[in-house]
Amino acid sequence: METPDKIDGMLTHAENAILVIDMENDWVLPDSPMRVEGAYATLPAIKKFLDYGRANDWAVIYIYRIHRISGIDAELFRRHFFEEGHPFCIEGTKGAAIPDEIAPQKGDISITKQRFSAFFGTDLDIILRGLGVKNVYLTGTQYPNCVRSTAVDSMGLDYNTIVVTDCCSAASEEVAKANIFDLRNMGIPCIDSSEIMK
Repeated sequence: METPDKIDGMLTHAENAILVIDMENDWVLPDSPMRVEGAYATLPAIKKFLDYGRANDWAVIYIYRIHRISGIDAELFRRHFFEEGHPFCIEGTKGAAIPDEIAPQKGDISITKQRFSAFFGTDLDIILRGLGVKNVYLTGTQYPNCVRSTAVDSMGLDYNTIVVTDCCSAASEEVAKANIFDLRNMGIPCIDSSEIMK
């Protein structure tokens, strides 16, 4: 029997939400020219954390970067990829899909964006408030761009924002550590998933 917090298997209330940011094949797969070096290695940790969240009725929200094939909705500094015939994150392509290891499941929510922050120009804040979310856990790639900007906006909107360190990635360990240092100094907790799942 469905509870008031679920309708047809979909959550209508959740105090906790996991954001899976930009974990698309174009950014993750080792053979992709756009790959973030550390992203592929985080797949097992993200899967385990998602399993934990779903088992505890946490909302799981996938944040996709999606562009038109012309690139007119991409940042100016990235438009040359499209102009040179190397588009990325095009809807319906393998590159825009989530790796099988952490593929969305029934009841998960999907949101698309065209900029770093998952809040910029999207309905993420409306969705979180509609669910009654208080705690936002960030996973995905990559630290200095989409993870960091989403974390800052989440904090600015007064969500209790937690960056899940072993579930996030950057082009190098040095970049990851530098961003974790900055985020912690902003007052954003950066915690390994094992500590959260205790």
